[in-house]
Amino acid sequence: MSSADARVERLRGSCKNEEPGARGIERVARNPGCLRLWALTMAGVKPATAAKILGGEDNEGQSPFALALGQRFDKHLLDHSAANLFALYREKGILNDTEAKIVDINNFAPGTTAADLAKRQAETRRALLSKLRGEATAPNLIIKPRLVVNLVGIPHPIEPDYLVAGDADPFYEVGELKSYPDRGGKTDEADIRGACRQAAVGVVALRQFLALHTHYPENLASARAHIILKVTGLFLASLNRMDIVGEVDSVLRALADAPANLDELEAMLPAAGTLDNPHVLSAIPHHYRSSCKEHCALFERCRAQARAESQPAVLGDFAKEKLLAAGSVNRAIELMTGTGAPPRTPAETALANELRVANAAFRRGGGNV
Repeated sequence: MSSADARVERLRGSCKNEEPGARGIERVARNPGCLRLWALTMAGVKPATAAKILGGEDNEGQSPFALALGQRFDKHLLDHSAANLFALYREKGILNDTEAKIVDINNFAPGTTAADLAKRQAETRRALLSKLRGEATAPNLIIKPRLVVNLVGIPHPIEPDYLVAGDADPFYEVGELKSYPDRGGKTDEADIRGACRQAAVGVVALRQFLALHTHYPENLASARAHIILKVTGLFLASLNRMDIVGEVDSVLRALADAPANLDELEAMLPAAGTLDNPHVLSAIPHHYRSSCKEHCALFERCRAQARAESQPAVLGDFAKEKLLAAGSVNRAIELMTGTGAPPRTPAETALANELRVANAAFRRGGGNV
């Protein structure tokens, strides 16, 4: 165990190491201002575990029915050397009959020991280098590759569903399998955004891999995702190739804003503090947003803290931005009603005038504050 690993293990306390995966890393990309989420992700503690430590419930993840459906859908596409997945690509004209070199990384070491995980990572690296060298035997489909994304110098493994490339393609693109129903233009946008963000983490992992081999440009890993959804009412798959430049940029920005090293991570906690301590967890600053409900098991806890602290975020993102100068709901009410201390800054003065005008219009309309 390296000294960095030992420090992170100490920060976790009694919590076991939980790989955040692409889902965990894209979670912090959605809310990069949340130091609590950063600390948990970098230390390898899932928000669902933190919610239990804080006395709440694990309300993260899919329902058992949705989980079972997803597993069946993945099995349908990936069984028998991913025959159905290859058939879909051949039907769409993306791969031809001869581009059928398929490697399932799990087959090399299907266990969960450290040795198994290292073996899968090594086999993934071997397959990627084979493609970069232009070898004729380079796989066209790599199922469950094991990649890494570095945070504070510590590799965090991720396992995208698959990577795909034709023989003439310079490098791989990331694919995600989702059992969400494909309803065309009516498909749930939150589902699509989440899938694209997870794929974006895979793109970043590929670019970090390329950065280790300086004679290959990082943009060889294109910002494009292959999102496979379930056809509504049928156990068939649809393939959607999507540009995810914005999603990749958001992940890169989040990583750039992350604590630069373990010293900064440890500085978030009290001396000798560990993440299995509810008092320590509660003291790490959060950044509650209304969208937290979509992706973080801690949203109820953070919302309760934000409400207790009179944070404008509890009224929604629009109110949070509008009331930024006040800093709290209570202070905004003081500015609107003329109670409490007078405006202390030009920004507070402007906000006070705006709130008073809005309140007067509201009262004329029959409202009451």
